[in-house]
Amino acid sequence: MHADYHIHTVWCGHARGTMEQYVRRAVSLGMPEIGFSPHLPMEIPIPEKCNLTRGEMEILVKEYQRLKAAYAGSIVIRLGGEADFFPGREAEVEKLRSDYNLEYLIGSAHFLGDWPVDHPHYVEGFKRRPVDETFSDYFDVLSEAAATGLFDVIGHLDLPKKFGFRPQADVCKLAHGVIQSMARHGVAFEINTAGRDKPVGEFYPSAELVGECCRAGVKLTLGSDSHAPEEVGRYFDEAAAVAQSAGYTKIMRLNPEKELVNIC
Repeated sequence: MHADYHIHTVWCGHARGTMEQYVRRAVSLGMPEIGFSPHLPMEIPIPEKCNLTRGEMEILVKEYQRLKAAYAGSIVIRLGGEADFFPGREAEVEKLRSDYNLEYLIGSAHFLGDWPVDHPHYVEGFKRRPVDETFSDYFDVLSEAAATGLFDVIGHLDLPKKFGFRPQADVCKLAHGVIQSMARHGVAFEINTAGRDKPVGEFYPSAELVGECCRAGVKLTLGSDSHAPEEVGRYFDEAAAVAQSAGYTKIMRLNPEKELVNIC
């Protein structure tokens, strides 16, 4: 079983379960390590509860430290974070990483301007602009995120497909810029298995984009994007098979050495 680095907590407002329940689930699966990646305390342009407050982050850090010590003989527990990329707010993200001594950062784009592309309350936004334009703009944001050097991993690479919307243009051509940016700046991507349980019914990114990333030399991690303890490690066998079919033989660990381990 591979490591799972994309795990949320109850403090994001749309997840459930204690941190210890997530850890116990990972231990029961035989995972070598996991990483919590809370939505960091950043202001976002919608009123819905998605991100932690600084007070909640302090509580989370204390619980992480307790669990890290308590389960030291069973599993490695890491503390990372998921940060939305908003151009011009790079210093804010850098400070959050420093303030909480985060071991890794997942760089994500949930917003195009003020519009959250993956929130069910705002799905009508897809009817107000061409789908191809949405994907193109989304990939441009992620390309810029990868170029900042702030992030270790780019999250859910083709997230706008969540509700089943697909571009008419070749998605590999649309994503070419972000894939090259990740390759050029040494930023990995994740196979995010949460997409299998969304309306689109497949991982983020698609198998064809995984193949493009492999050909470009972009390193790979796995993330369940868990919002409940039973989701830890979901579909990881399938995700590893997709990666292997695309040509990957190694998966990257988000330890200080960025260790590469065999995919099987």
